[in-house]
Amino acid sequence: LDMIPSAVEAAKNADVAIVCVGDLSGIFQTGTVGEGSDADTLELPGVQQKLLDAVIETGKPVIVVISSGRPYNLGGAEDRIAAQVMTFFSGQEGGTALASVLTGAVEPSGRLTLSIPHNVGAVPYFYNHSFKSSGTPIARHFGSRYPFGHGLSYTTFDYSDVALESEAVDIEKGTVRLSFTVKNTGERDGIAVPQLYVRDEIATLVRPVKELKAFGKIALKPGTSARVTFEVPTDILNFTGYEGYRVVEPGFFTLMIGASSGDIRLKARVEVTGKRRKLPADWRMLSSTLTEKA
Repeated sequence: LDMIPSAVEAAKNADVAIVCVGDLSGIFQTGTVGEGSDADTLELPGVQQKLLDAVIETGKPVIVVISSGRPYNLGGAEDRIAAQVMTFFSGQEGGTALASVLTGAVEPSGRLTLSIPHNVGAVPYFYNHSFKSSGTPIARHFGSRYPFGHGLSYTTFDYSDVALESEAVDIEKGTVRLSFTVKNTGERDGIAVPQLYVRDEIATLVRPVKELKAFGKIALKPGTSARVTFEVPTDILNFTGYEGYRVVEPGFFTLMIGASSGDIRLKARVEVTGKRRKLPADWRMLSSTLTEKA
């Protein structure tokens, strides 16, 4: 607390304030995160929220850097800051990487590997939840502030012209091929990270509302576009059946192209035909991304 006034004074004399918050890694309560260091809140540890609020009150643009091993909320400050960067624990070269992104020397292309909930009451929250029998998804009323797969760029992208190679795919050796166009509609070089989510519409067990099955990274200059094709073998559409082993079932699947799990841009529907089958022991979760620059 004694150091907050000096931080505020430094912010007043700067053009932009960068506030670093987060965790101290340790085990069994020797830190704020790690093995044996569970938490029952999404609030920042210690007096970090007071520090952040005090710097925001200066009126200077504030960038928040969160270095942590778990998601945190910022006490309602999310709408009052210029930006936030989630670095997790980035290692000894993390500072160099962060500086490159913040100065614009490097385009940010990382994406969240988890969902950051609105409220601790929604925990555990995950993007690939199932529907209840009433049709209400788990934690729907809380949801995520920043969904799985979310991440910003210094430019903008448009997704269009989705097309399937075939609307029916054989369950034995078939591959779903879904193509679409992504265009850099901004004024800077950028890296698009399109993501393919799939929903099994009807199965012997209740399936998630969506699951990530493929993604890609495509570097594009302003005004340029690329034709992207995701190739997904039917093996990847599997789940653990009631027998206890992995199976693939015939039926209809909704295919969703998105910038994140919460920002779906395009949809298509494919039918997998044939008989329900058990996966071999050597199956692999391997999809591929093909890119053709325009």
